[in-house]
Amino acid sequence: MRCFPAFLLAGLALGSLGSGLAAAQAEPSRTPVSVVCAEAAWCDVAAQIGGADVQTHALLATPGIDPHDLTPSPSMARAMARATIAVVNGATYDDWALPFAASVPGKIVVAGIAGWQPGDNPHLFLDPEAVGKVAHVFADMLAHQPGISTSAVEARLGAFLKELDGVKARLAAMKARHESVPVAAVEPVGETLLRDAGLDVVDESFALAIMNHAEPSPRDVAQVDTLIDGRKVRMLITNPAIHSPQIDRLVDRAQTVGLPVVAIGETLPQGQSWQGWVHGILQTVEQALGDGGR
Repeated sequence: MRCFPAFLLAGLALGSLGSGLAAAQAEPSRTPVSVVCAEAAWCDVAAQIGGADVQTHALLATPGIDPHDLTPSPSMARAMARATIAVVNGATYDDWALPFAASVPGKIVVAGIAGWQPGDNPHLFLDPEAVGKVAHVFADMLAHQPGISTSAVEARLGAFLKELDGVKARLAAMKARHESVPVAAVEPVGETLLRDAGLDVVDESFALAIMNHAEPSPRDVAQVDTLIDGRKVRMLITNPAIHSPQIDRLVDRAQTVGLPVVAIGETLPQGQSWQGWVHGILQTVEQALGDGGR
């Protein structure tokens, strides 16, 4: 066996250590880009595209909160103001957050990107087309941050868009089976998904009034009662964040006649991805329609 002098081995070790230190100094650890979103759903999309390059924080992550009625706290304002990228839904849904993001270097207002107009459904995080547009805008904004690998962001964006395509394919398959099937909703949180699945929300005026905390007209109330009592709709859609005696009355009427009641929330459940959440909603809807989730 060939032997080396001790001083030579020591020199080699020091040289190796020096190379390691030089490499560490040449590539310092990078602080993740701070991304603050009003809603957890948008932060999940950002996290999937950003990976380890981002650190996300959602102002609203607790199920059962109605953002329309929220009184924001000073800590929420500070958190968003300190972000590098802020994501706000807009569309009257969380407009209280818009001033918080006014001075943020990278600001994404989903309503503007999605082309939302007054009267349109404001729950844009359950609109696959809007989600796809935001994914592209966020990826481009992130890729322009210092030290971020554009190719890595593009790869993660591609993976997310593939998942989004899976959601769209499922919606298309549902539409082929359930075109124009009537359903009733107490509030339009999942209306875009339902329409993409071919379902017809037949009490839109009633649902919009409930969302806007307005009193539905007697005519709209009578229409919903007739639809439910006569089982002229296939299910009643509820929002767990919205409570009122009127809604409780409709749920009781639906249960009395054996009509399925399907809850669609507006907060991403903890531990779920955006696509997992949407697939879960569609699974529940399909089961209520008698598909068994096929």
